Amino acid sequence: MSNTKVNILLVEDDPDDHKLIERLLSQESPQAFSLEWMDNYDDALELIQSHRHDVCLLDYRLGHRDGLDFLREALELGCKIPIILLTGQSDYSIDMEAMNAGASDFLEKGKIDSRLLERSIRYAVTRKRLEDQIRETSRMASNGQLAAGVAHEINNPLTTVIGYSHLLLTRNLEDPAATEDLQMIHREAKRAAKIVQNLLFYARRTEAKRKQVAISLLVERALELKSHAFRINNITVVSEILPDLPWILADEHQLLQVFLNILTNAEQACLAASGEGQLSIRLTSMDEQVVISISDNGPGIPQDNINKVFDPFFTTKGVGEGTGLGLSICHGIIQQHNGELWVESPDGSGATFNIKLPCVSTVPDVPGPLIEPKPDMSATGHLLVVDDEPLIRDILYKFLETRQFEVDLAEEGGGAWRRIQACSYDCILLDLRMPGINGRQLYLQLVESGLGVADKVIFMTGDTVNSDTWEFIESTGNAVMTKPLDFEKLNQAVLELVGSPN
Repeated sequence: MSNTKVNILLVEDDPDDHKLIERLLSQESPQAFSLEWMDNYDDALELIQSHRHDVCLLDYRLGHRDGLDFLREALELGCKIPIILLTGQSDYSIDMEAMNAGASDFLEKGKIDSRLLERSIRYAVTRKRLEDQIRETSRMASNGQLAAGVAHEINNPLTTVIGYSHLLLTRNLEDPAATEDLQMIHREAKRAAKIVQNLLFYARRTEAKRKQVAISLLVERALELKSHAFRINNITVVSEILPDLPWILADEHQLLQVFLNILTNAEQACLAASGEGQLSIRLTSMDEQVVISISDNGPGIPQDNINKVFDPFFTTKGVGEGTGLGLSICHGIIQQHNGELWVESPDGSGATFNIKLPCVSTVPDVPGPLIEPKPDMSATGHLLVVDDEPLIRDILYKFLETRQFEVDLAEEGGGAWRRIQACSYDCILLDLRMPGINGRQLYLQLVESGLGVADKVIFMTGDTVNSDTWEFIESTGNAVMTKPLDFEKLNQAVLELVGSPN
């Protein structure tokens, strides 16, 4: 078994059988188990609700009531731990009834030896923890899908608010108070857009793909996702990030999972200790490696647990409060990235989780600042905007006209196809999700048509969670603008496609 001690509740009214179970457990793994004995039915039923135990060994005969009654009552009261039924008789019908009632195993006392008992307990506890992990993974996936669906529906209204406020701010309103209000609306809408993008980034599930990543940006994204929880829980964050840190080769989604897990554990440690706390984040580089250190001022980790924290299923949390797999998964992710993850915890001085990751020798090109075109420049191209949302079409039409583009509109793929056949466009802004002929279908139609306009498409999408969407976009090599739209980045993408104005 793992180094984690298993807390066992024994419900048994026979003192001799209690001694038998105690002896068998001590023979096999004396340091692996902590046994608590209860010989009274009602007291045991109350105790099993305390969530102090990992497994229950339950005698079938308990006075005028039996173990099956206890099993059913315990489950009705919300008992989550596995229950193993012990009986002095070999009865197949009782065995089947126990399993149907929810027992994890059925053991005959006269045939139990230390190895069989240890194995039954180990299997029951491990199976329960794996079921908890699967349930948690499913819950996280469901939450991610829900967040993605909600965020996708928010993206279009946010694009509208950002776009119209942007346009109004360019008109140099005479009322300073109105201008200030508009700036506030625009600023808060962009803040909401950033929150949505972070949610979508976290919810997105893709195959592991490594690319060059700026580690400081990834840590900042994790801190942004935790910022609300830190604020309401009175957790202050002090960060020390050296400038010009080397880049790393990594799967950014996996590393984000690591940072969020460690930050959440640190938050919980602070809250458990004092109801508030302080976290320190430090990013440095040394010997061609980036070093990330995350420290908290919580109660720390006992020295006898330091070497166990990355073991599968090890947890110091109460039953039902954690699976003990989070740090184990984090350790595996860092190892897959050829890195190191370790923890330091001087007595009573909090804990510091350290991560070392190898740097890459080359740095990708980073786009320079966006170049604002002059208002009086002549038209630079003929554009087609294809989107089923009327307000999105309207704001894009108005914005692109201010940048001296000639703009046509289409609300779905069929109408866009007819326009493309009748007119030559320099750029097509194409939403991917539309009723009728959607953006993907229209793009493939353009490729097959041989009209030579497929490479003039810039995709627009709020569907940033679906891995199929990203695989399709990446397969085309075309540019993509994610919703809520950043209008200046959109303008820059269009200029890069059609060419700078004369």
